[in-house]
Amino acid sequence: MKRDILLYIGAALSVVASYAAYVWIPPEATMGDLYRIVYLHVPVAWVCYLAFALSLIASIAFLTTRKHAYDRVAEVSAILGLIYGAIALVSGSIWAEAAWGSYWNWDPRETTTLILWIAYAGYISIRHSIGEVEKRAVIGAVYGILAFFTIPLSYLSALMLPTLHPMIATPTEIFMTDPMIATLFLNLIAATIIFVYLLIIALNLWSLENRVNALIYEKGGV
Repeated sequence: MKRDILLYIGAALSVVASYAAYVWIPPEATMGDLYRIVYLHVPVAWVCYLAFALSLIASIAFLTTRKHAYDRVAEVSAILGLIYGAIALVSGSIWAEAAWGSYWNWDPRETTTLILWIAYAGYISIRHSIGEVEKRAVIGAVYGILAFFTIPLSYLSALMLPTLHPMIATPTEIFMTDPMIATLFLNLIAATIIFVYLLIIALNLWSLENRVNALIYEKGGV
């Protein structure tokens, strides 16, 4: 099946990308082998942002069309974004402890990313607290649109405020060698493909659940 092809491609790219990140690339000049965590941390943070951006687009699409398929995309994307965001927070904390001696330093990037994560955890909590389907979808969509503003807050915090967070690039300069850039790009592609695969699987499960519920309803319920 087509979605399985995505899995195979994503898995193969992940193997190659992991080899490049943890074996092929030499230690970074300043941080040594510690720098290798960037090849996990940056891709999962990127997918976190991507998932929440997709949730935003789907929320707007739902409010425009009132098609509940868009609402489901928004919810599933937000859930996946929370998972990837949690991995980003944990990997960032491990990096912080090794580099600065503390797992949490209330650095602007750390703090705003935590705010982002809490905002979307609230999105899921609010959805699950509302029983009526249409009301849940509308309130969820509005909340999801407002929650997205935590994304630029998180991204721009390290550019606009004093921060301990290491930078791999600025608008005018890149602090990585060409092999490092290629390795990071490969990891970004692999992480994105795996995310798309997980999204498709989750949406297919939702569609299957709907069909089962429809059959139960047609037979008079159980």
